[in-house]
Amino acid sequence: MSRKESGSVNPSTYITQVRHGSVISGNMKSEHSIRVDGFVTGDLISKEKIIIGGHGEIGGNLSGTDITIDGYVNGDVIANGLIHISKSAKIFGKIYAKRISVENGAEMNGKVNVGETMEIPELNTSSPSRSTKNAVLSPNKEDKNDNYGNVAW
Repeated sequence: MSRKESGSVNPSTYITQVRHGSVISGNMKSEHSIRVDGFVTGDLISKEKIIIGGHGEIGGNLSGTDITIDGYVNGDVIANGLIHISKSAKIFGKIYAKRISVENGAEMNGKVNVGETMEIPELNTSSPSRSTKNAVLSPNKEDKNDNYGNVAW
């Protein structure tokens, strides 16, 4: 009997990865978890987890069950569960979540809506990308320039 037939497959073991150095323009939707360590200009929608790594930069909205942000997001963040914002995170946009965890040092610029009874909005993926310029890969990440413009949407 295959693992799929036995029901022992855990769907959260499947992760779509955007590796460091990759650039994606356009919206991405997945039934499984998504991890981004590169540049994405567009919305990310997952039925499971979304992880934005320390090198990850997003110019668009995020929607998932649980979301962890270590990198940069210029867009709204919608979590049907927990959103964890690490000390290295920078978020410019509205946040909607059932639960939130924020480490000391995180940067957030936008309205935060959190609560177990919070009505979580649907993400409208027909909205244009929040990118104001093309992502530029820089081997020197010490100059943490904003690749998506300085406008908080």
